[in-house]
Amino acid sequence: MSNKKNILFIVVDSVTNDIIFNKENSQHIVPFLSELRKKSITGDKMYSEAPYTEAALEALLASLDTMDKGGYMEKLKDKKTILDILTDNGYKTFYNSYCPLVCPHAAGKSSEKRYIEVYNFFPLWDYRLEYYRSLYLEHKTTNKENKMLEEIMEDNFLEWTSYLEKLKNKDVELNMLIDAIDISDLDNTINEVTEEFNKFKNSKRTYLEELFTLGLEHKLFKIKVFKMTDKIHDDEARKEIITKFKPILKKIAKLDFKYNLRNNHFPYKKLFKYLSHLDFKNVKGLLAGYKNSLFDKDLYTRFNYHFDLFKAQRSFRRVSQEFFEWLDNNKEEPWMSYIHIDDAHFNDSYFTYDTADLDIIDSEIKQIKKYLNTIDKNYKGSITYDLSLLYCDSIIKNIYNYLMQKDILKDTYIIITADHGFSYYFSPIREKYVISSYKENYNVPFIVSGPDIKPRKIDKFLTTKDIPATIIDLASLESVSDFKGKSLLKTKGQDYATIEFMGGGCPDILRRPIYLGVRTDNYLVVIDVYLKQTFDTKIIKEIYDLKNDPFEHNNLKDKPHIEEKIKRELNLLEKRYNEIKREYKNMINDKE
Repeated sequence: MSNKKNILFIVVDSVTNDIIFNKENSQHIVPFLSELRKKSITGDKMYSEAPYTEAALEALLASLDTMDKGGYMEKLKDKKTILDILTDNGYKTFYNSYCPLVCPHAAGKSSEKRYIEVYNFFPLWDYRLEYYRSLYLEHKTTNKENKMLEEIMEDNFLEWTSYLEKLKNKDVELNMLIDAIDISDLDNTINEVTEEFNKFKNSKRTYLEELFTLGLEHKLFKIKVFKMTDKIHDDEARKEIITKFKPILKKIAKLDFKYNLRNNHFPYKKLFKYLSHLDFKNVKGLLAGYKNSLFDKDLYTRFNYHFDLFKAQRSFRRVSQEFFEWLDNNKEEPWMSYIHIDDAHFNDSYFTYDTADLDIIDSEIKQIKKYLNTIDKNYKGSITYDLSLLYCDSIIKNIYNYLMQKDILKDTYIIITADHGFSYYFSPIREKYVISSYKENYNVPFIVSGPDIKPRKIDKFLTTKDIPATIIDLASLESVSDFKGKSLLKTKGQDYATIEFMGGGCPDILRRPIYLGVRTDNYLVVIDVYLKQTFDTKIIKEIYDLKNDPFEHNNLKDKPHIEEKIKRELNLLEKRYNEIKREYKNMINDKE
């Protein structure tokens, strides 16, 4: 065994720190993590820079600010990730790959990859191509943008053809998918994709023009997608699982309504303010949020006969089993594993939805019932989300115990965090979800645990940029010059955290404003600002006094003389804006 320690890096998508560590019943939501936290480096002020995965991974995997080096238009292309660095330094590296794909080969190299979701071309259209459709056809794109679109298309064709060949050959990378996919007509599909790829290579400009002209009528969108169609393979088990969960669903619905009606206070002041401004869009958002806190609209609709298919991915338990198998074959070498799972992202994934093993299901139901019995009269929030976190907590505990049983834990560092926070807890009630500045979308938990880690709590602000720097430190490697984060083994944190991304949709920094924000102990200030203009043209969107309004209900942007009180925050925003503008100087001046 090498002197190098192993590194297990677990990212549970969409988790808000306060829910799992600062609620009155947090110890019931994540009992294992609550205990592990006591033996770890941790803190309550870790922030992502963006509220969704695509933008958040720039910091989490490459230790960069979101808009650095071209931003996330091409995701992590041409950026060094922790997977690249540790692979280059002799680690066996395992990670699970998932959609949506934009630049499939930009996630970072590794010695082992496992798909938890099938390849699908449609997300590329939704996330990038549809945005550029009219711009391209009207000849408003630059030469650099045209080249970028061609490169993205080529990267996806390469991934698509490679994926289909792996499917045909039952490649180890598809271990978690192959038994759930009907591969009939696969050879014909391979021929269709290869034919389209050849057409594209023969004349990329002509191909793109045809694609943008035809849109969803193009042949690419008519090619079969080999989705997982049956993960359970046991109809009797499926029926029994549904029967077992019916009374649980009724209890969840009853508790959600009862306690949120009593305890989840509606923001009437905000409602009246929106009404006075005839802002009916935000009025509708508030009312919908409150309604959803009382009635979980997906509670029954997603739990139907095909409950195993409501998520396109494999469950956390199935991913952990694949990791165990991989580890058994690689435990004699130092390894790093990046496991990124989505089970808490859609909060109806609170059990192993892709197994027919009724012993597993019974164990999970027992766990669910135990949690439901802990809910007291002061509860408010989303019970299914709590249960999703409880499920993830139990799988992480299983992984921890497996490492202990195999005598690997003593040589392994464990880093657990989230890429961004969670929007749909409905406590507090919000008018906007995901694309907003609220704390719950950015404030993520983190734990750094290991054989020689001295427990401590970092009280100042941290950012997810610090995670890759910490992993490099744990691997005893030299610091990476491009990394902006600071190792959590050493840093005391800083006095603020920033927000920066391009809002919803395609991150076109040339034509759209940057969503730029800063959070200090005193204020949260958020602006929209264009790179082709000056900082003075900024639009102040939100100002919250965090001392007096910690839940960010009262937007002070229209209050007289408020800018005098936020001079420090505005100075920090201007400094970051100027940094971004300098980096994009050539792009801004590009007339092509």
